[in-house]
Amino acid sequence: MQTPRSRKSDPHRCLACGASFEVTYVDDRAGERALLPMAGVDVACPHCGRVRSVSVPAGADRTLAVELVEGLETDEGGGG
Repeated sequence: MQTPRSRKSDPHRCLACGASFEVTYVDDRAGERALLPMAGVDVACPHCGRVRSVSVPAGADRTLAVELVEGLETDEGGGG
């Protein structure tokens, strides 16, 4: 039986409008695939539409979801 794929999320903040959003994806790299470099992808702010580049594990770009985060302050990691 295959284990369920878990989603990971990275918090971001739009530089244009200040909206907090999360980029979620499935990172199911294993074995040699885990050695692949990160991939840069463009995502749009779900509030204003401004596009920015984010890094995700190779292959995870096919499972991306971008969701607006209401209320809480975002503690954005590096690479912003």
